[in-house]
Amino acid sequence: MPHTPQGPVAAIVAANVRKLRTVRGLNRRQFAAALTARRPSLSHTATLCRIEQGTHRVCVDDLVALADALGVRPEQLLAPYDCPTCHQHPEAGFACRACGTEGA
Repeated sequence: MPHTPQGPVAAIVAANVRKLRTVRGLNRRQFAAALTARRPSLSHTATLCRIEQGTHRVCVDDLVALADALGVRPEQLLAPYDCPTCHQHPEAGFACRACGTEGA
């Protein structure tokens, strides 16, 4: 199946899933296990990898399951991630311990 370019919201969802999974200290295998009961079709690490790369379309049911497994509301996956600690702007030369963003 040919790859359909994703829109800007799909790119935000992909980035948020990747960021939130990482912030929570979950590898893809652990995240897949957390999704098994919620949405079995998402319980494969290859599927999660494609979601995080933005090459797998996320339907509304997927979005709800992903949000639940990450401990956020579904609408939080649709807006750009905002770290509550540094708000994406850590001091120059430092990295935020909460989200991993490096200061410029």
